[in-house]
Amino acid sequence: MTGGRPQTVHGVFADVARSMPGAVAVEDDRDRMTYAELDQRATALAEVIVARGCRGGFVGVLLDRSAQTIVALLAVLKAGAAYVPLDPAYPRARLLEMVERCGAALVLTTVAVHEAVGDVGAKAIFLDEVPRLPAAVPSSEPPRGPSDPAYAMFTSGTTGRPKAVVISHHNVVNLATRADYVDLSPARTLLQFAPISFDASTFEIWGALLNGARLVVAPGGLLGSDQLGATLVRHRVDSMWLTSALFHQIVDTDLAALGPVTQLLAGGDVLSADHVRRALAAVPGRVVVNGYGPTETTTFACCHRMSAVEEVGHPVPIGRAIPGVRVWIMAEEGAPVPAGEVGELWIAGEGVSLGYLQDPDENRRRFVPEPGNPGSRAYRSGDLVRSRSDGVLEFLGRIDDQIKVRGHRIEPAEVEAALVAQPTVRRAVVTAHEIRPGDKRLVAYLVLAPGAELRVPELRRALSATLPSYLIPARYVVLDDLPVTRNGKIDRRALPAPEWTPARAG
Repeated sequence: MTGGRPQTVHGVFADVARSMPGAVAVEDDRDRMTYAELDQRATALAEVIVARGCRGGFVGVLLDRSAQTIVALLAVLKAGAAYVPLDPAYPRARLLEMVERCGAALVLTTVAVHEAVGDVGAKAIFLDEVPRLPAAVPSSEPPRGPSDPAYAMFTSGTTGRPKAVVISHHNVVNLATRADYVDLSPARTLLQFAPISFDASTFEIWGALLNGARLVVAPGGLLGSDQLGATLVRHRVDSMWLTSALFHQIVDTDLAALGPVTQLLAGGDVLSADHVRRALAAVPGRVVVNGYGPTETTTFACCHRMSAVEEVGHPVPIGRAIPGVRVWIMAEEGAPVPAGEVGELWIAGEGVSLGYLQDPDENRRRFVPEPGNPGSRAYRSGDLVRSRSDGVLEFLGRIDDQIKVRGHRIEPAEVEAALVAQPTVRRAVVTAHEIRPGDKRLVAYLVLAPGAELRVPELRRALSATLPSYLIPARYVVLDDLPVTRNGKIDRRALPAPEWTPARAG
């Protein structure tokens, strides 16, 4: 729907709103807006944002999942700024750091959320008071181009601090308007289920709204499979995305909850072939898509579409590059590997982000010239892959210590830094262990300070002051010392497996 010309996210949305103003754009359990109404409400809020002195830069969005949140995201873009998703469940200290890192002068929130979270270091616009604010002076839309930032999303960092990945309008438009791995036509209804601080939300929100589809926003907070199933039925949702871990869990415990869904995307970690087969067999005509992609390349870089049980192989591949994306399999010395051999996946093309905010060293390390095209940038994913004879890619693991737990990309160094900052902990190593197929949990191995005792509840409370819940280990194992290899590095393979019995509450 871009007409062959690069556009901004809100520019493409405006085209859709003009072409189908009366179609339902977004709804939740309390609110419903047509494309025209969503456009009008976002424009009005954008004028308030501009009137408060924001033209360009970053604006925080500190809101729970709701239709109102979608208005806020679109309004930030219409105001000529880029949004920074701020999860109200995060510790206040982390939110303060995120706001400071981006230099956000404004944050969109509600009175209730602000009271629960506290001040996060930016002037607040309370959305539930906007109708009572003085009328904003109408203003022309600030200039914004396809190569300008649309949002900044934070990921776990190797230095112990989160990294801000900056995504452009063009990155989002390419993802949302050129999808060939899933049907995003106006007849479709997509569920917005991921936290907006998680990059799957980019696909959910803009994949719907830049194509004229209907976006259903799931109720805020954690949902059980029964609540999720009721939402899917009530709003007639036929397309959704799940993390691999949640996909596996629902298939095992309540597959019927996914009954209305005919397009099911999953990813964030390795998919189980058995679970994919069961999901396909449950609903005739259903399609399951394995979506792979780092935040740095805008949600999806490769996808593998499966529509029949007999198509599902083991392992489930990550597929082929999506439109606008190019992939390379590279040897350690920086040359392409021969066909069929294992190498690091480099990702180039239209989805490659603007890079990390205020981190030139990491940008030079991870964003490199594309092979044979020095004018183009490629992102070094750190993932090991192999190309099958048919050109489909298989994921084989990592070349570093980075791990995935329940869809979240985690740098162990960030958790380890938080642990050793505690007075009772002298040294720490964090790994992931699979307690059942498809269910990984973080485990911390600790060397305590002399005379110290492990008090798990106190340690967890201390960690929760700076780390979001997905970075807090599920188990803690005390060792006299950490095993090392001959060259003095931590020998992660020699770490003992934790016990997962109820008796071992730590």
